[in-house]
Amino acid sequence: MHAGSINNPTSAAGRVYGVLKSCPGHWIGGWELTQLSFTSAVSTRISEIRSQLPSGESVETEQRGKQFFYRLVTVGSQLELAV
Repeated sequence: MHAGSINNPTSAAGRVYGVLKSCPGHWIGGWELTQLSFTSAVSTRISEIRSQLPSGESVETEQRGKQFFYRLVTVGSQLELAV
């Protein structure tokens, strides 16, 4: 199985990456991410994205109760968001 490319906006991974990139640093719930990207299996897409991210970017995951939230951060913005 091959990972969908984050550089291809028609692939599921590309659509999820596009949503995350459109609001960097902001937490997005898994259900909302599913709806906005018109895809399913968001955790799988996040894994595909992580394996292709440019240097200096990362996808963070946070679990709140039974829900998962994701955000795209860059190395320079992690310190600012932690404050």
